[in-house]
Amino acid sequence: MIALKTILKEIDPLAFDEALKMTPNLKKVYAVKQDEDDRKVLDKKWDKINEKLKKENGDYDEPNVPFKSNNLIRDFNSLYAKIYDKEKYIQA
Repeated sequence: MIALKTILKEIDPLAFDEALKMTPNLKKVYAVKQDEDDRKVLDKKWDKINEKLKKENGDYDEPNVPFKSNNLIRDFNSLYAKIYDKEKYIQA
């Protein structure tokens, strides 16, 4: 990790210094992984929407979507499924 920081600082010292000064909200724009608290907030919003739809329409079934915490993205994207299978094969 230290080596990566050193390389990035050598490539563009000004951009590196600016990145260190970013506020937490601005850092979220560039985040690769979603913050767990943000994920929980969004999940609660979807739960609220699904509850409202169930009340309005008794036949409503919640859709099976990839962003639910108990689902795997590989089940919704064939490329991810292939990558998952290769990773599983390599680790075995």
